[in-house]
Amino acid sequence: MKLRAASASLALVMILAGCNSNDSGSVVSPTPTPASTPTPGVSITSALLPASGETAAYKDTLLKLTFNGPPVATGSGQIRVYKSDGTLVDTIDTTGGVTVAGGETQTALGNGNTEIDKIGGGVSTLTQYRFTYYRPIRISGNTATIKLHDNVLAYDTSYYVQIDQSVFNGPIAGFNSFPGISGTTGWTFKTKAAPTSTTAVTVDDDGAADFRSVQGALNYMMTVGCASCGAGNTAAKTITIKNGTYDEQLFLRNVNNLTINGESRAGTVVQNNNWEAFNPGVGGSRATPNTTLTNIGGNTALGNRLTLGGGRAVLLIEGGDQIKVNNFTMQNTHVKDATQNSQAEVIYYNSANLNGSRFIGTDMNFIGTQDTLQMKGWVWIYNSLIAGDVDFIWGYPFAMAIENSELRTVADPSAPTSGGYIFQARSAKGYPGFVVLGGSLTYANGVPSGSTYLARSGGVNQAGGYCTTMQVLGASASNATQYCDNLAFIGVKMDSHVAAAGWWINPIPNLLPSATEGWRESGSLTPTGTALSMTGRNTTYGSSTANLTGLNTRAKVFAQWNGNVGWTPAP
Repeated sequence: MKLRAASASLALVMILAGCNSNDSGSVVSPTPTPASTPTPGVSITSALLPASGETAAYKDTLLKLTFNGPPVATGSGQIRVYKSDGTLVDTIDTTGGVTVAGGETQTALGNGNTEIDKIGGGVSTLTQYRFTYYRPIRISGNTATIKLHDNVLAYDTSYYVQIDQSVFNGPIAGFNSFPGISGTTGWTFKTKAAPTSTTAVTVDDDGAADFRSVQGALNYMMTVGCASCGAGNTAAKTITIKNGTYDEQLFLRNVNNLTINGESRAGTVVQNNNWEAFNPGVGGSRATPNTTLTNIGGNTALGNRLTLGGGRAVLLIEGGDQIKVNNFTMQNTHVKDATQNSQAEVIYYNSANLNGSRFIGTDMNFIGTQDTLQMKGWVWIYNSLIAGDVDFIWGYPFAMAIENSELRTVADPSAPTSGGYIFQARSAKGYPGFVVLGGSLTYANGVPSGSTYLARSGGVNQAGGYCTTMQVLGASASNATQYCDNLAFIGVKMDSHVAAAGWWINPIPNLLPSATEGWRESGSLTPTGTALSMTGRNTTYGSSTANLTGLNTRAKVFAQWNGNVGWTPAP
């Protein structure tokens, strides 16, 4: 969505109301954009998906046009979707230009093909949503794919689509150049009815299923299975994602006891290119988008951008307990750029209380660069891969056990001589924080030997304050300025990329090591399973001799959950 200088106030109202879609149902179709005169007998309908006239299209369908050669998105013109009665439900403005009069000044990212989404919009149980920038048009080979704003279509409803002739260049269906799609009959479809099950749905990008997108399924579960929806609070719910690549920004709020299963660990890929400069901030839900301006530069000032509030992760989860992901790949595809802030999470689990807030990841690939996983609450990761380079496991958990997993450092193209830092722990006083049980620390090609550190501190010393006071029932460990450096490695294989000193001490951590807190390791091993030499290890701020038997099983790590009732997760 573009906020033009001449109509910034009106456009901002449109954002607050729902991001280009018409929620009142009163907007009537404008005069259609003229199209080029077609050759007799030639129709564009053969190049469209959903097929024109489709009567069982998906509520979360993507719009696809297949050209005779690679098309070009020109950065000019609009895409509009109407109900069959002429009510406008969505508009995508592909035109570049300045946004927010006197405000947004960045040009490094470009403003063309950029819209503001309200993820979760239209979900009846929500009062807060995820607001983010996204790219609505994607071109791969001869196919142009258009992603509408989230959840703007309804079940069992008829629609027609209009696309200005100026939006695309390229031959299509017998036309030498894209003729545009106008009128009320050029591209029509009807969506199918809602799923019948309220506890189990499937997602498939190209086959028979309940939804085409992961967010479509999440929106459904937030509607029928939210924490305030009676039986939906406790009923076990499952989303099954079939093999395919699902390129989406995702949001889940106030849903408990939900498992998301992939068809295969390598074949089911959920991904997005989202990062700090594109969507500034760690993220959170809001009733309306934030309009604060943030400079997008890292070491260089590259201009200002709206901090909408939805943040830089692929998946934002809030307020959920017993959320499980299993057997697929999640990836933030952003490639770091030294000229701008490239923090980019795969998951931000933003749920922190002492008697809920449980997250499980089993047989997963979590692949990113900086800040791959940002976690709170109580987290168990098992038999999985976590890849990244700088603080790629971090956050504010009461306890997070990473068991029988591979933590892989990848090369940082913006700092090729550095191997980065694996952890930045910001856990609550009196709780285990991060515990790595077995598994291995590995590295990808390009990571220099001896260049990776086990952890670094955030640098805000809370001695005499937060780090001397234990959290109490109902308290949150989510304050970004208050944290303790609690991290333990137990029986972990460490490869040659790990620095001899082990721990990065500039700035120094907030706690000195002991059996119950601080930076610690016990029984560290070489990749072949022999005892790892501790020669050169920092022994002031890190310990390799502390007794860690109180943390050497997942049951012990999570013993304090729910007032010492404890939690022992299982695959």
